[in-house]
Amino acid sequence: MRALGSRRGRGVGAVVAAGVSGVLIVQAVGGGANSAADDGKPASGPVASEEYAAALKVSADGDSATLAKRDTEPFSLLGVTWSDPSATMAGRVEVRTRAAGTDNWTSWLELATDSGPGEEDAKRAGTEPAWVGASDGVEVRVDGRTSAELPKGLRVDMIDPGTGSLSDLRPAGSAAAATTESPDPSLTPDMSESPAPTATATDSTSASASPSGAPETTPPTTTSAPSAPLSTGPTARSSTAPRPPITSRAGWGADETMSPEAPEYLTGGIKAVVVHHTAEANDYTCDQSPAMIRGIYTYHVKTNGWRDIGYNFLVDKCGTIFEGRKGGVDKPVFGAHAYGFNSQTTGISVLGNYSLVASPTAVLTSVARLAAWKLGQYGVDPAGTTTLTAGAAGTSQYNTRTWKTGDRLTFPTIHGHGDGYATECPGTKLHAQLPTIRGYAAGAVTGLTLKSVTGAGVSGTRTYTKSSAGYLGGKSYSMK
Repeated sequence: MRALGSRRGRGVGAVVAAGVSGVLIVQAVGGGANSAADDGKPASGPVASEEYAAALKVSADGDSATLAKRDTEPFSLLGVTWSDPSATMAGRVEVRTRAAGTDNWTSWLELATDSGPGEEDAKRAGTEPAWVGASDGVEVRVDGRTSAELPKGLRVDMIDPGTGSLSDLRPAGSAAAATTESPDPSLTPDMSESPAPTATATDSTSASASPSGAPETTPPTTTSAPSAPLSTGPTARSSTAPRPPITSRAGWGADETMSPEAPEYLTGGIKAVVVHHTAEANDYTCDQSPAMIRGIYTYHVKTNGWRDIGYNFLVDKCGTIFEGRKGGVDKPVFGAHAYGFNSQTTGISVLGNYSLVASPTAVLTSVARLAAWKLGQYGVDPAGTTTLTAGAAGTSQYNTRTWKTGDRLTFPTIHGHGDGYATECPGTKLHAQLPTIRGYAAGAVTGLTLKSVTGAGVSGTRTYTKSSAGYLGGKSYSMK
C-alpha cells in the first residue's frame, strides 16, 4: 500500500488528552509549526486521481451479476455502481482484489449498499466505496437474493487516488506550544487504562438554531436540499468550545478543479452532528488517510456525479480531523451525508468499518472536540436533544420509529446516521460509543490524574513537556 507523508513531527511535541474518568493519559505527537493542520499548505499541491470502470455481466434471469477475475490499471479504492441514481440495491455485493505486483488475492469483501440516495442531480448510485490498498486485479459478484431485478447499468468503478508528498498531519487532540524544559525520552505513555465516561443526556434543544417548521423540499428520490440555500458564505460564528486542529482540503491534496461548483450553506444553522463511518478497511496506516479521502472524493464527484465530497469532515483512526466538503470549516456548509436531514446538520465520518471494531480513544476524542466546536457555534448542547424536520420519509435502523416528510423528530444533538436512516452506519460498535462522545463533548471531566507523558521531564510533583495541555470537551487540563 502507498504511504504518504510522515506522522512524525519535525518540531516540539504536542499533547493529546487520550483518557478520562479518573486517569489522564497524555501522548506526545508530531506536528511542526508548518504542518497542514496549521496552515493547510501541502508540499506538492493538488494530487490528481484516475478513475477506471468495468461493466458487470448480468445473468439471463436478471437476479445476479459477475465480473470475472481480470487485470486492471492500478487502483486503491473501488465501489459497484448503477445508472439510475434513484434505484436501490437489494442484493449482496462482494468484491475481491489482487495486491499490486503479486498473485495474492484477498478474501471476498461485502460492500455496504445501505448508504442512502445520493445528491440531487447525481449521475449514478452505488455502494459505499471500499479502500483495498494498491491493487491491479479485481473480481465481482452480485447476488440479488430477491425476486426483484438488479439495478441497470451495473459496473465496478476503481479509483487510483494518486501519490504526493504532503505536509505532516496532527491528531486533533494536540495543541502545539513552546515551553522551556528538555524532554526525557525515557518516559512513555501507559495506554492500559483509558475507561470512557458515560454521558447523561439532557433534553434541551438548540438555543439559537430553531427549526423553520418547513420540511426540506427535495423529492424522496434524492438527498434533501434546503428550500433556499445561501449561495454566499455567511459570517463565521464564534464558538463556546475551542476549535481543534483541522487538516485543510489542500492538506490532503484535493484537486479543486474536479469540483468547481460553489458551496451552499444552511439557512438555519447547525442543529445536530451526524456521525458516520466510511465502511472501509481498518488496517490502513494513517499516512494513507489523505489518499483514502482523495479516493472517496473522486468516487463521490467523478463516479456518482455529486458536486463535492459528501461529508463535511472526516476523522482517521489516529484522530486527525480533515476538512471535507468545501466552503469553510467554520461555516454551516450544506453537505450530502444524511438523507432527509442534510439542511439541518453537519456530518463527521470516521475512516474505517466500526461494525467490526470499536473506535479508539483518539477517534472519540477528536469527534467530540469537533462536534463541541461546531455545535458551540450555534448554542447547541452536545449532550442534549434537538428537533429536526424530516425532508423525506424514512425509518431508523437503531430503533423502530418511522416518519413521513414534514414530521418533526427528536434526536440527540450528536447522533448516528442510522438514527435517521435505515443504515447500520456508523457501525454498531461506534454507535454504542456515541454516549461516550457526547460525554466528552459536554466538557468538565473531573477526577483526572496524570499517568505518564512521552518526552517530558519531572521536577518534584510537576511534569514538564514542550507542549501545552490538550483540550477535551471544550476544557483545558493542566498537567500538575
